Order: sequence, then structure tokens, then C-alpha cells
Amino acid sequence: MKVAFYTLGCKVNHYETAAMAELFQGLGHQVVDFAEPADVYIVNTCTVTAVADQKSRQMLSRAHAQNPDALVVAVGCYSEVAKEKVSALPGVDLVLGTGGRKDIVSLVERAMMGEKPDPESVPPFSRRSFEDLSAVADSRTRATLKVQDGCVSFCTYCAIPFARGALRSRSLESCRRELLALVEKGYREIVLTGIELTEYGKDLADKPTLRDLIRLSDECGVERLRLGSLDPRFADESFAEACAESRSLCHQFHLSLQSGSNTVLQRMNRRYSAEEYLENADRLRAYMPDAAITTDVIAGFPGETEAEHTETAAFLRQVGFARIHVFPYSRRPGTKAAAMPGQLTRQEKARRAKELIAIGEELERAFIDRQIGTVQQVLMEEDGTGYTKNYVRVRCPGPAGELARVRIVGRKDTIAKGELL
Repeated sequence: MKVAFYTLGCKVNHYETAAMAELFQGLGHQVVDFAEPADVYIVNTCTVTAVADQKSRQMLSRAHAQNPDALVVAVGCYSEVAKEKVSALPGVDLVLGTGGRKDIVSLVERAMMGEKPDPESVPPFSRRSFEDLSAVADSRTRATLKVQDGCVSFCTYCAIPFARGALRSRSLESCRRELLALVEKGYREIVLTGIELTEYGKDLADKPTLRDLIRLSDECGVERLRLGSLDPRFADESFAEACAESRSLCHQFHLSLQSGSNTVLQRMNRRYSAEEYLENADRLRAYMPDAAITTDVIAGFPGETEAEHTETAAFLRQVGFARIHVFPYSRRPGTKAAAMPGQLTRQEKARRAKELIAIGEELERAFIDRQIGTVQQVLMEEDGTGYTKNYVRVRCPGPAGELARVRIVGRKDTIAKGELL
């Protein structure tokens, strides 16, 4: 059976797609490119923006158009929150949402034989435990391990809690087995990911934390450990100390911001202030002076005044981020923000996003310039580039898959130039 995948959205979605593909390959099925003829098309959907919803529908329709006789399967967040809409799309045969992915091969095989899955085989959030998908390779040298799913923050702009459900964590013992297996296979860097990574362990009886996972990586012999997106409130003294003490942890912390204006943060229900955010970012850099702080920002949130936008722009410079991802606000039906007054025009949101992107590019170049003259450990990739532990991309001739000692000698745009030592 030929199976094709298409993935929209976040790193967690990409991880889950790769894990599902490995399940099919492990049982003898062939994974092909989405543009090729296939017996099964699986679209891992996203609902983070209205554009993501539209793109999800388009890719499902495209799959049906490419081969009307193929089985078309919708998984992921959009298919969870809009099951009726997705099921009504011409050609969509199976809608799994964010559940059932560990058993997706059997569900697809049964559907190919004309058997509709038992609703109990794709349980709702109230009965769904953590799906223990194996770690997956991002490259020959880097692998991703998902340790947590679900979100209960209910930010006013976000539909993900409705798509992912309650908190669910992989057990510490399961994490240990996966980390040891990845080290044995020779992976040099492992990325821990989750929907709300800093909530890891709160649903488990023994209440492990992300700090325990960091210590565990050292015990398991992981060479480099990188963390996914973090709630900035988690970066307290004990977390900073655990990070600084770790032998393996990469000093790059993606602390999700969304706005530098306290009044906007309150309307977003983000539960921290700009001052608290700055204090925690500064704490990480006090323990690890080379640390890169990266973030996400939403431009043009409902009711955002020009003064609030200016506050955010100033705050980005005050923190001195190493990299910033900027997104214009996208109205999500069913969220509190969608009903808020003061919805900005598309043109105004785009203007504000453009201004923040320009600041982000300026700050990223400045961060790279501060690395010039330093000697860094770079994990080399096959394309002649690699990343330092603090997430600077470096171009330098070196053996792929090796951790090389490199002196940073210059910069071209947002890529550092290095020389092998």
C-alpha cells in the first residue's frame, strides 16, 4: 500500500506525521511523496489560524482530486475541532482528529476494506491517555521526542485546547527508554517537544517535571538536548539553575511572548506581565550568559492601539531577542478574542507585523555579530551548515554529523561564517 502525507502547522504536527510514517513503513507499506499517486492520503491538519483551516481543506480536496479512488484521511487539530465540516468535504473517508494515531495503520487498513472504525477506537479526551509514539529522526544526527500533549491555558485567541484536550505526559521511564535508544542509535542532538512542554508531568502520579527530564538526559548520555517552546513563567530560579548545571542542554530558550504590552497580555489571558517576562529572561542569561532567547509575537490583536503596538516594539528591543517569529492576529471562531471589539483590518495587522519583523531581523543580526570571535560547538549537517548550542546557524565546511569546534569569523545576513579548528 502506498501512503502519502501532508503536514500543516507546528513542530509537534511534523513530529507526529513522521512517527505515523514510520508506523506504516514498519509494517511494510511504502511512504511516497504527496504529489505522487497513492492508495492513501493522510493530511495532518492545523487550526492555529483561519489560513491554516483553509489550507487544511484545500489539501484534503487536492488529495481526492489527485486520486478519487484513494482513501483520504484527516488527522490533526482542524479535523478535531471541525469534524463535521471535514467529514462533509468530498472524498474525505476517515476523520481521526488528534486521537488514534498510534493505531492509525490498523484503522486505515480496516477502512480500506470498507470497515468504519468503532468510535471507541478513537477515544474522546476524557478517556484518552498519552499516545506513546516513538521518537523520530529529523536528520541523520538529530531526533525529536514528544513528551507531552494537551493544553489547559485557554488563551483567548487560541483554539488548540479544544483540539488537543487535557494535559497528558509520557512517563519518565518511557522517556528514559527512548533517550537511551536514541543515544544507542548515534543521534547527537535530541529535541524535547510538546504542546505545553512546561506542563510536563502534572498529570502523572509521581509529578515529574521538565527539570527531571533535563537531568535524565545527562544520565542517559545525551550529547545535546534542545527544548521546544516554553511558558516564560516556568523560567524561575530552580529551572535556570538546572539548565546551567546540565552538561547536555543547549542554551536556547523559546519563551513564548505574544505581546510586550501588559494590557494586551491581559486581554490574551497570558497570565504574566512584560516585567515578569523580562525578569525571567534576564535570569536565564545571568546563569548562562551565552543564552539565546527566542519568541513568538502576535501583531494586531483585537483592540490593540498604536500605543500598545509601540510598547511591544520597544519591549522586543529591551529583551534583545535572538530570533522572533511574528504572526498577524488570525480570528478563530469560538474563541473569546473572535468576539472582542476593535478587530483590526488585514492591512493594519500586516503593517504592524512588518514593523515587528524588521525589528526581529535587526536583533537577530546583532545577536550573531556578538558571537563573532567566539569558539562554538557546531553540529554539522549535510548542506555545509550547522547550529551552535545557542541556535546560531553557521556555514562552515565540516564532516556531516560531527560536533565540530568552529570559530565564528563573520556573518552573511542571518547566517554566521565559521572556520574549522
